Amino acid sequence: MIYSATKNLSGHADVVGGVVVGKPSWIDGARAFAHTFGPTLGPFDAWLTLRGIRTLAVRMTRHTSNALQLARFFETQPAVSRVSYPELEASPFCARARQLLPSGAGALLSFELAGGKPALEAMLGRLRLVRLMPSLGNVATTLSHPASTSHRGLDPTERSRAGISDGLVRCSVGLEHPDDLLEDFQQALRSS
Repeated sequence: MIYSATKNLSGHADVVGGVVVGKPSWIDGARAFAHTFGPTLGPFDAWLTLRGIRTLAVRMTRHTSNALQLARFFETQPAVSRVSYPELEASPFCARARQLLPSGAGALLSFELAGGKPALEAMLGRLRLVRLMPSLGNVATTLSHPASTSHRGLDPTERSRAGISDGLVRCSVGLEHPDDLLEDFQQALRSS
């Protein structure tokens, strides 16, 4: 398995790196590749990642708690037509998520704005704490817009089949006080 250390492991948006975990033969193959091509983490980046791992459990508890509160909030908003988060009671994955993830479903959720891209642009213009960013898994709450980033190479029909509308937003929930997040999204969605 290959895991991005850029996300929650380091957690502070200051490292680009990855981790290979698996069978000894996989590790040996990755090591041989690294010796040949050199894609290894520098010492300072490794130290930053280890620093982040020390607070990972505490951070994930807060990320997860905030994400569930924010997902429940989005469910009540008229400007939001759909919310995807496994712990929501309305999710078809709720029972399974609670069984497999007893400590919570993590920091990522998505929501769809009923007004599509114009509503997204209006919301982004009003948000004060939360920003549109290219990466997720940070101490700060960030948003990404799949239709214009990760899935921009798909034509509109392909995106639609994948469930990616122009109003779909991915949200990586950070460590801010939940009241601050709720207030920021509430005022940003009020006129959407």
